[in-house]
Amino acid sequence: MIYYIEGQVKQKGDNYLVIDSGSLGYQIFVNDFLLNKAKLNELIKIFTHFHVYEETLQLYGFETEEELSFFKKLNNIPNIGPKSANNILSAIKLSDLKRAIINEDMEALNKVSGIGKKTAERIIIELKDKINDVTSSTATGKDDSDVIDGLISLGYTLKDSRVAIKKIPESVKGANERLKQALKILSGK
Repeated sequence: MIYYIEGQVKQKGDNYLVIDSGSLGYQIFVNDFLLNKAKLNELIKIFTHFHVYEETLQLYGFETEEELSFFKKLNNIPNIGPKSANNILSAIKLSDLKRAIINEDMEALNKVSGIGKKTAERIIIELKDKINDVTSSTATGKDDSDVIDGLISLGYTLKDSRVAIKKIPESVKGANERLKQALKILSGK
């Protein structure tokens, strides 16, 4: 099994990186947070999950072992495959996802594209008892949910709202400040 790959970023796609390691180029599907962080030609270490399905072989990559572990937990839930698990981890930061599960925050989970009410309930039921820590501040997840609601009420799409939130620095705290920052991002200033 391939646990991690260390090498140079040679190409960035819509949802993947190509890593040159030992004269081999590995296509690794990654979440949006890692995709945005990775720079061409930089050395990077990615923890991987090797997925085999019928005639398809795919590598999914993560910045930390914790993300890899959580991806595997999501992937083990019935009807959530690796693409769905990766989409979930692309739409919401891991700490916010854990917090939403612990707090049974259906709204936060429903804002993830492709996650309906039943899937959100299944995620909460399956994972609530398996989460033992939430490392970042308890307000950020709720703040981002409020920011998304605010942006949508101002006429922005859910997709644009999510993209803006991903670009807000972690140091910006509070729903009002995060909303102001998101509006600046969306207006291009």
